[in-house]
Amino acid sequence: MSRETTTQLLAMPTEYVAPGAEARAFSAAEVDQRSASRMLRILIVFAWALAAAVMVSAALGYGTTFSNTLAAVWFVVFSIILVAWPKMNLAWHRGIAVAILALLVIRWCISWLLAEPADAMIGILIGLLYTPVLVIITTLLWGRLSAYLGALTGLIMGAVAVVGSSRDALADAYLNDWRIGPLVFCVYGLFSWLLGIWVRERDELRETAERVERLRKAANTDTLTGIANRRVAERALNLFAAGQRRYAVMMIDIDHFKVINDEHGHDTGDRILQRIADILKSRMRVQDTVARWGGEEFVVVVESVTREEAASIAESLRQMVEQGTSDILSTTISVGVAHSNTGQSVDQILKRADEGLYAAKNSGRNKVITV
Repeated sequence: MSRETTTQLLAMPTEYVAPGAEARAFSAAEVDQRSASRMLRILIVFAWALAAAVMVSAALGYGTTFSNTLAAVWFVVFSIILVAWPKMNLAWHRGIAVAILALLVIRWCISWLLAEPADAMIGILIGLLYTPVLVIITTLLWGRLSAYLGALTGLIMGAVAVVGSSRDALADAYLNDWRIGPLVFCVYGLFSWLLGIWVRERDELRETAERVERLRKAANTDTLTGIANRRVAERALNLFAAGQRRYAVMMIDIDHFKVINDEHGHDTGDRILQRIADILKSRMRVQDTVARWGGEEFVVVVESVTREEAASIAESLRQMVEQGTSDILSTTISVGVAHSNTGQSVDQILKRADEGLYAAKNSGRNKVITV
């Protein structure tokens, strides 16, 4: 047995501790949102650096007063956001994404309706380059609502372009063509529609995956105790039997369980089953299999252990159960342990573990017998 495996076994708890909140897996939508938050931060850093470059060029005498002032404002705003970013949650990220998108639309409107030609061209280019990226980020952050945000953005930008194209001041920049407005609206409308389809299909895929996962868990989980069922244990045993790894099987039976049900009620019996399942699960490693075999019987399949180590683990389980059930009803278990021999079938090792269990029960119960 490897030093690492031995260390893992020694580090496992020998006293039962009630389970706390377990780590929660992220859903596909949450993964999208976390990715979008990182994308938004990268975009803000890039825009912050770009604003700083414009300010440097302004110090060298380049650019217009309007563009340089806007760059200074962007630099200050993005600096504040980046400093506060570590303390912001998803709600803040959503709000910032929409706010930046709104500011881009405002910059677009100023460029078409008020700005001088040079400033107008810069603002229009910024709108065309940055807005699609912000629409994608808001799609990931907001889900299905993003389709409306994208369509509204395209409608406003298209309408403003139609109105702004009538300005004579933009003629030299070839922006006085009214067809630019409908083109912008149609492109952003199509873009938002396609993103909406993607969001819906991803939601449907997520829901299907969640249903499949629920069915898989239901097929492999004991309803009462929440641990693996017999099907999982048999699958694990077949895998071990087909390989060459050492392993041990522990057959566990609750002592006098019928008496517990008869004298204290089935509710107490169910609580005992659940508590013992929690104890077994808390003691074993992730790679080990803990399953309810049926009724008041459990099975534990331990990977990469010697005969002596398997017996020691079984004894620690017996002690933990005896100590960990006292607040409900003092309960003991009997354990039969069988260590694998190369070439043994699943039926053979299960039979040996059963023999050990029967020997433990016939010799007074609350014992571990290794065969």
